[in-house]
Amino acid sequence: MLTPRVVVWPMLMMLLGAVGPAWAGTPGPRVTRERKLVVQAEEAATLHLLRVAPGTVTTVMFNDDILPASVDTKALAPLFGQLKVYPGVMVLRPSVAMPEASRPLVTVRFAGEDAPRQVSFLLVTDPKEVDTVVEVSRHALSAEDLGEELSLLRGRCAAAEAGLATLRAQCAQTGLAGAVLTGALARAPVSVERFPSAIEAPGLEVVGGAVLYRHLQTRLMALTLRNAPDAAPWVPGVGRLTRLGLDEKEGQVIQREIPVRMLEARLASGASGQVVLEWQMPMELDPRAIYVLEVWNQEGDRSVRWKGLSL
Repeated sequence: MLTPRVVVWPMLMMLLGAVGPAWAGTPGPRVTRERKLVVQAEEAATLHLLRVAPGTVTTVMFNDDILPASVDTKALAPLFGQLKVYPGVMVLRPSVAMPEASRPLVTVRFAGEDAPRQVSFLLVTDPKEVDTVVEVSRHALSAEDLGEELSLLRGRCAAAEAGLATLRAQCAQTGLAGAVLTGALARAPVSVERFPSAIEAPGLEVVGGAVLYRHLQTRLMALTLRNAPDAAPWVPGVGRLTRLGLDEKEGQVIQREIPVRMLEARLASGASGQVVLEWQMPMELDPRAIYVLEVWNQEGDRSVRWKGLSL
């Protein structure tokens, strides 16, 4: 059973009167602040800063009853000369400054069942300001409000589940048939061309050359990459496509970050693996243009590249 407010306030006045001389006469440069805090139902996990200072009393008042037993006073006792929690009020008087490395956290639970069920304070010591009075108002949601929010959430979940069902059906389609069913392969011809030899970085080798697939504006390059036995692991990074000018100097970058895809997370030393790149060619490009295509690792220091490609 909660203690009536008419009993709490006389006790509080006596408490403040008892500690008043100790802190009123304590000199300090800090500016005292009184402020109001409204706790919203959707902000239950938010940490609210509470500025306390050694020798200064900070009073936190709540518009709804709280559960005094919810505050772990034993854990906080080494830092406070006084720490009292009543059904509607919390009184703190630190004996030391709050530690910077591990700032104390005080979580206070409300007595009622409405949301939010609790409010959390992160205790800090500010060299310039201190909170002397903080009024905490709980903007609670009734059972009817919570029911409405739950209905809205269920509706959103149903819509999301319907979208996921479509995605699952698409993911279940594999091979060329799946590409047709999902629309990835339209009624247009697919051409296949084998690339010339690549310019390889030390420790990397393109085995058997690379193959380019063309379908409408989509380009897909597939190759087998071998990492040398004495080389560091090769982690796939990005591909880059650059257009060559008339003087065969590199010019406009057409695609800066083409995803490099592999089944493996990395190529270990001496290992080989399939590498695939897929990108879209812009419509307005000159079909007679030639390009440089590079395939980089994640660190950006080892690549294979092709120069003079017609895509």
